[in-house]
Parts: sequence; C-alpha cells; structure tokens
Amino acid sequence: MLNNVPVGINAMARNVIINHPNTFNCEVYRRQVLRPDPQAGGAPTLGGMMVLSVDDEQDIEWALAGLGYALPAEQFQAAQMMDRRDAHNGEGEEFRFLIEPEEMVGNPGGFEIKNKDVIYLILGVGPDAPKVAYEIVAVEAVVNVPPYVPRYVTNRRDDLDLIGPDDEP
Repeated sequence: MLNNVPVGINAMARNVIINHPNTFNCEVYRRQVLRPDPQAGGAPTLGGMMVLSVDDEQDIEWALAGLGYALPAEQFQAAQMMDRRDAHNGEGEEFRFLIEPEEMVGNPGGFEIKNKDVIYLILGVGPDAPKVAYEIVAVEAVVNVPPYVPRYVTNRRDDLDLIGPDDEP
C-alpha cells in the first residue's frame, strides 16, 4: 500500500520528464575497459597491481548505454551569459538532472543509469548537433519511501564535449 505512492510519483515523473518543454534529449555512455585480461586471480588488475575502480584504468572506451531524456532539476541561479547572449552554462560545479531512459528497464533498449555514466545533452537536431557532457557523481532520493525517485548529481566534463561533426566519444 505504502509503495503505491512512490510508484505513482515515478510514473508521473517519467511522464513529466519526457514531455516537459525544457527537457533535453540525451545520450548515456558508460566506460568499457579494453584490457585483454580483465581478471587475474578473480580481481581486476592494472599491470599486476590491484585497482580500486574502472576510474584507475587508462585503456578505456565509451560505449553507448542508451538514449534518454534529461530535465534540469535545480533552482535557477543567475549566471554569466555566453558571448552570443543566447544561453548560459550555469554557475557552480554541480548540476542536478532528472533523467529517464527512452525505454524502460526490461524492454529492448532499456538500461539503468549508474554512477560514473556520462550523459551528453544534445543541443539541437540532427547528427551534427553539439553535445555537452556531464558525469553522474551521485544519486539523490527525492522521496523517502522505496522505490525511490532518483535525482542525479552531475559534474561538467568539458574535456568530453562534442562540438563539431567529426568529434566522437
């Protein structure tokens, strides 16, 4: 009975995120380790030494986890405008988004968004549209009853932005 409330909130949140006028289309990428032998003795290694996480790896590639929708989910704060005066990049180091995959988990094309995933906000239409990168660093619970309504805390990743048509993740 009690979990009917967050289930309903999750369903409404998904509907709002997908249909909101301020929602960005996004692509979600996940790190893939390229080492030929990812396990040694049952534990991941880096040149024979144990590693803490995939962040320690140097030989990685970014694999597309799936497509989705990202809605900025924080209070507006004033920030400096771009030179063209058509946008601003926000003020601060952390940005919060409500993110929904295009397909639900369990359906073909569905996926779960995880920490350390990188989301690309697509700023336009077509294959040459610029993409701005954010890395998910934490997940917050908006409602205190499971199943929780997640809000994703992200950091900007300027080094991964895809501005031109020849850029690729």
